[in-house]
Amino acid sequence: MKTIIKNAKIYTLQGIKHSITIEDGKIIGFDEAQRAEQQIDAQGKTVLAGFHDSHMHLLSIGRMLSILRLQEAKSIDDIVRLGRQYILDNPNKDHIIGRGWNQDYFTDAPVMPTKDDLDKICADKPIVFTRVCGHIGVANSKALDVAGVTKDTPNPNGGVFVRDANGIPNGILHETALGYVQSIFPEISEAEIEEYFRKAMDYVSALGITAVQTNDLFEYNHDKVLGALNRLEKNGELKVRVFHQFTYENEQALDMFLEEWASSELFSDRHRLVALKLFKDGSLGARTALTRKPYNDDPTTCGVDTLPDEKIKSLGLIAKKHNLPLIVHAIGDWAVAHTIDIMAAINDAGNPLRSGIVHHQITDLDLLKKTAEHNLHVFYQPIFLHYDLHIVADRVGKELAATSYAFKTQMDLGAHTSYGTDAPIEDPNPLECLYCAVTRKDLKGNPPEGFMPLEKVTVAEALSNYSEESAYAIRMEDRLGRLDIGHYADLVILSDDPYEVKPDDIKDIQVLMTMMNGEVTFDKLGFAEP
Repeated sequence: MKTIIKNAKIYTLQGIKHSITIEDGKIIGFDEAQRAEQQIDAQGKTVLAGFHDSHMHLLSIGRMLSILRLQEAKSIDDIVRLGRQYILDNPNKDHIIGRGWNQDYFTDAPVMPTKDDLDKICADKPIVFTRVCGHIGVANSKALDVAGVTKDTPNPNGGVFVRDANGIPNGILHETALGYVQSIFPEISEAEIEEYFRKAMDYVSALGITAVQTNDLFEYNHDKVLGALNRLEKNGELKVRVFHQFTYENEQALDMFLEEWASSELFSDRHRLVALKLFKDGSLGARTALTRKPYNDDPTTCGVDTLPDEKIKSLGLIAKKHNLPLIVHAIGDWAVAHTIDIMAAINDAGNPLRSGIVHHQITDLDLLKKTAEHNLHVFYQPIFLHYDLHIVADRVGKELAATSYAFKTQMDLGAHTSYGTDAPIEDPNPLECLYCAVTRKDLKGNPPEGFMPLEKVTVAEALSNYSEESAYAIRMEDRLGRLDIGHYADLVILSDDPYEVKPDDIKDIQVLMTMMNGEVTFDKLGFAEP
């Protein structure tokens, strides 16, 4: 089918156009007088390339929409209240899972909940509530008992059972300790996974997102995830392009998986494997990000080293053998430094596979220079500034904070950078993320001058990092990421022009229509109605 979007303000490499012609999912022309089966009147609104979130967790978004959401909790008492209400509303559930609390938003004191707090919710059903970052959780006594966690249980590799003064686990779980306890819960079924993906795709399509690089695929669930998504694609039900940043930590299993799947004919430009994603540390908010010096506000810790360097190297080399890049979650400066060294050891000159660093938050100028020198791709999440600008100096000190979240400097040094949200860590709204990149403010407009304002990027740079650079990261810039003839028709119609509104108003721009591969996936105002 041929489609024409007319009466529009369309941003292209050749300047502003006013109509775009689409056929068989691709752009075939601009400002041409053609007949088409479908004509969409954009009513003078702005048309941009669809947003491409370069790092998120799509399956987790769908699951978050199906479990107890704790983002609104402003105290431990709120957590208890929400938990009790959830049980009243869901009396048949034999276990309770929740996510989204953040102790730094508590209005009474920034104290993490413990098993004693969750025991007030329910003592006879296992409960695990995960912090918003996903790197720390808390379990009630019943969950610890079922998992077999006692005073004598050793910490798992890459994790910590936090203990009280008597050495007894207090319910707080760091990194792999969280997974240790969560293993007591039944695995989600393939049918549930499919439903979670459906919910998540509906949610992100309404935000103008047309492609995601998502970390949902693991050794324990790859058959179910791939089964669900391949079925959705076969049935023409994928509303976004799904590119897997998959995680395997066993060399033999990884090699076997890639031998079977890396070149599978089941994959396409809508759904494919794009990178091996590993974890070097945790999160800044949870104080599990790996830092060179002890935390400024907790000198007892430098964070958690979640995977040894040699393990990351050996896994990265297996990915390389199958023509896939390695990307590593690294937030603390120690984790970033070691990740750069690992990449230098295994990448070919120029980094043709486009391996890179996810998050790349706590940095000094030397680390920024080395990142660019090794041509590493950086997967930034500007929306993190909304929370982190309020805590980073407390965590790592003012001097190191001044060279962290250095979006502009890293670009100016020559590194490729792309944007995403790490949703559901933060909401996947691209306009809020763009606002944070351009203004360096939180969503309430603070600080008025912006956090480290010299690191502000332009609207053009931010939009490129949300489309072209995301496509570059997965070696698909020849057909994704911009509105150009021969490229896929992935686009968004916005209520206002981000180039013309005040920077503070970017976050308030609304998505009116989203199109992926020439198909309308979200239509707020009925643009595509006959």
